[in-house]
Parts: sequence; C-alpha cells; structure tokens
Amino acid sequence: MILFRQVPGGGIGWGLADSIEKAELKEELIVDSKKYHTIKESKNGLGPAPIKTSEGWLQLAHSVRNTAAGFRYVLYAFMTSLEKPFEVIYEPGGYLMAPRGKERVGDVSNVLFSNGWIMKENGEILIYYASSDTRVHVATTTIEKMIDYVKNTPKDPLRSYACVQQRIELVAKNLELMNSKNFKFLRKNL
Repeated sequence: MILFRQVPGGGIGWGLADSIEKAELKEELIVDSKKYHTIKESKNGLGPAPIKTSEGWLQLAHSVRNTAAGFRYVLYAFMTSLEKPFEVIYEPGGYLMAPRGKERVGDVSNVLFSNGWIMKENGEILIYYASSDTRVHVATTTIEKMIDYVKNTPKDPLRSYACVQQRIELVAKNLELMNSKNFKFLRKNL
C-alpha cells in the first residue's frame, strides 16, 4: 500500500506499508518539503489522492504562509514520476488557487483546502475545495490544462532577481509567439 501523508513540521512524505490494517511505515521519503519565503513557508500537505496521467502523477496540495494578515492557505499543484512516485518531475512556482473575495472570510479566514477531485471520462476535472472553514466550492478545469500548467509554469527560483529575469524571459517568449504567423489574430486585438 502506498501512503502519502503530511509530515509533522511540514512537508509531504511518501512511504510503503505492507497492509492497510495497522499500517506501519518503516521508511519515509520527503516528496515536497516546506521552503522558506515561498507559499510553503509554514507548512504544506497533500490534498486528494493523485491522478494518474500519461505524464506522471498529478498532485494537488495545500500550503501555508504567514502574512501581515495572518496565515494564508492556498492550493498548489505538482507532478511526480509514474515509476518513482516520490520523485517530483514538475514543480510550478506559486499557487494554483488562493482565497478571493468571500472565500477569504469565515470561521478560519484566508484559507483554501481540498480533499477531493474527480476526473470525468471526457477529461474534465472537478476540484472540490473549501474556503475559510465556512463554504464548499467546486472549480472546473481539464486534464490537458492541468498537465500544461504543471509542465510549463516555471519553478520558483527562490531569489527576487532570478524571478525578475524569469518574467523578462517569459515576456520575450510570449512576444515572439505573438509575432509568429500562427498567432496573427493576437496582433489584431492589440
């Protein structure tokens, strides 16, 4: 039996147990640890069970960062290897979803978390999430969009200067793409 769990003190751990009854982990690997000065600064934990895709295991997790307004819980996504589910292969920087508007107010404010998602036969994904321990919501996307997101969103370089350079390169690539003949329609709308 494969177990993913939140590790005390922060981080997502992976391990194998011989049985689901009285499951005991003899060895545990940290798949995704908390990182200072990121969305995972205080702690992070896995949400629903991963979705198996042709590219790898799509993971949805929550993370916590201390802000001037108190703790802020957001959702983020990453992907691990099919063959080695404890090995992260794509790790987009930043969050996938954060509390907005009415989602920020409730019993425990400024919180999003998810314990469930469903992939329908047509590739649509329903992400069930809660906000501020008060409301339940559902967001929709597709497996194609999620895979594109985790593969093509740059990893957090963990330094301000490197983040600025990353954005400059992204703008240059987008301008190049917009000027290509396949995207002439974009230039008409500018």
